[in-house]
Amino acid sequence: MGHPVNWFQISGRESGPLADFYTKAFAWKMGPSPDGSPMMMVAPDKGGIAGGIAASRDGNANVTVYIGCDDLEEHLRQIEELGGHTAMPPMELPGGYGHIAGFTDPAGNWVGLWQSPKKEKVAKKSAGKRKKAGKKAGKKKTKGKRGKK
Repeated sequence: MGHPVNWFQISGRESGPLADFYTKAFAWKMGPSPDGSPMMMVAPDKGGIAGGIAASRDGNANVTVYIGCDDLEEHLRQIEELGGHTAMPPMELPGGYGHIAGFTDPAGNWVGLWQSPKKEKVAKKSAGKRKKAGKKAGKKKTKGKRGKK
């Protein structure tokens, strides 16, 4: 299984002027963060990924990509073995949006990791099993009806 880049974040001293710039330059559709944080959420266009525009914690401009993974701790361990360094230990996102962590690669680039909420995976799997079970049940009923005719 690959691990796609599934989120980007563009940060600077102030988020408002940045959000205005990207809206005008690229016609990005943005809205407020559902968790009430000051980040502006960028809706993904066809073929693109979602992202955010925010004020950076240290006031410096930066662009960060986040890579999806199933186990933050395991990936950080592997990254350390390969010469990277944990820059931000795993932390839970507000509003049930999963967990994030960060590392620096051997060249010093800061890269984020994102792990989806566990309950979401369970809910999706359960829904998929119910659909399959319903289809199987429907097929059995159909076969039974055909056999009786």
